[in-house]
Amino acid sequence: SACLVGSEMCIRDSYIYILFALCALPRIGLWMLNTEGNDDHITPIQKWQETGIYPEARDCWECFQPPLFYSIVKPCCELLSITSTEDIFNVIQNINLIISLLVLWLIVWYINSLKLTQLLSTALILFWGLNPELVSIGALASNDILTILLGMAFTIMALSYIPKSNLKREIILIILLILLGLTKGNGLVFIGIYPSLIGLSILITRKILWKQIIRQFIVWSFAFITIAWAGNYLDKYEKYENPFITNVDPPYEKATWDTPGDMVFRKGVNTYKEAFFSFPLGSLLAEPYNENGLENYPEHRQNLWTQLLGQFSNHLFERYPETWISYNNDMYNFARVNFLLHIILFLGVLTRLILTLAKQTQVDFQLIAHMLISTIFLVFVIKYSAQYRDFSFMKVVFIYPAFVSLMHLSAKGIAQWKYVKLFTYLLVACAILYQVNYIYLLKSLTA
Repeated sequence: SACLVGSEMCIRDSYIYILFALCALPRIGLWMLNTEGNDDHITPIQKWQETGIYPEARDCWECFQPPLFYSIVKPCCELLSITSTEDIFNVIQNINLIISLLVLWLIVWYINSLKLTQLLSTALILFWGLNPELVSIGALASNDILTILLGMAFTIMALSYIPKSNLKREIILIILLILLGLTKGNGLVFIGIYPSLIGLSILITRKILWKQIIRQFIVWSFAFITIAWAGNYLDKYEKYENPFITNVDPPYEKATWDTPGDMVFRKGVNTYKEAFFSFPLGSLLAEPYNENGLENYPEHRQNLWTQLLGQFSNHLFERYPETWISYNNDMYNFARVNFLLHIILFLGVLTRLILTLAKQTQVDFQLIAHMLISTIFLVFVIKYSAQYRDFSFMKVVFIYPAFVSLMHLSAKGIAQWKYVKLFTYLLVACAILYQVNYIYLLKSLTA
């Protein structure tokens, strides 16, 4: 009856559904057109089907991955009597579309829950809901989108439950923690985040409840042991003396501040100075894309920050898979403009967050917790890329399990500026350029 009389709440709900539909369309479009994956997540399933045993870490390129994602796909394939590469790919695409839409629903719900102005909420939903890397990864037949969904759910529940902890809520968090550890390696980061958030809560409230802390330690230990066993980390330690073995070994030598060591693969982290303490914007603007070969090493391919910026804002930046390449000069120009807009947005958000922290008279648990989660994931990506050095390890998607924290910080950073509308228009401009970029991707996929 409220809708029949045109209540303000019902109008707002309808508006939210429209935004959800707008952000869902690019996902559905890629689900229909894309035929390639960024990594081979099909062979582990086929080997599992052939032998009845989950493959060893070095049996194939992606066989080192934890088993949860494949444990979802394999029964679906068996139910449909599917074994071919193409058919398994289609099953993964269908599953990932559902997960991608669930991620989108969480984005819309969370931003709406922040109770911002309608204009800013709309801009944030479009900016984050249409993010090229998030839309892309949902269509590339990988296990990343499931990790992102679980990471978002964990973050939302942890920051709601930890200050009001009880056993029921802790069990929910531990289940999510276990699922994260069994899905992908960067899901293990939450093993460290959970006790960090508990410690932060104790630090802010200055209340040490030993009974609660002991209970939390017990359930956390249960999650740790379960992940170590069911995620095959113990098995990998026994067989390879490395529970975190991947599909490649680290380079022969580590990089140093300004002296590169010998490398096995393609240059990424050449030196720490170039990779982490510079920002080669000129190189990025000159070539707003990656060169994936062994011979050309542009500066922006050897820098973490330009890699994160390019991947975050451009479907076609990575030029992989091969059908995801556009040589259109107009597309390059649109990408260059979008890079500059993102830099302005980032600096605006970062500046406002620093000023907010400096002026705080009362500690904001939510804000500091989101900053902690984002920082931990960023440190993980820095460490991971420094360890393996190939530029393909500089992946912005590895930070995306912290997607809720990224949204929260952007919202808080913008909402507290005097000229909110200016940043709102920047968000909308970026979202429009995302769709321009998406059109060029569709042209490439249908060429």
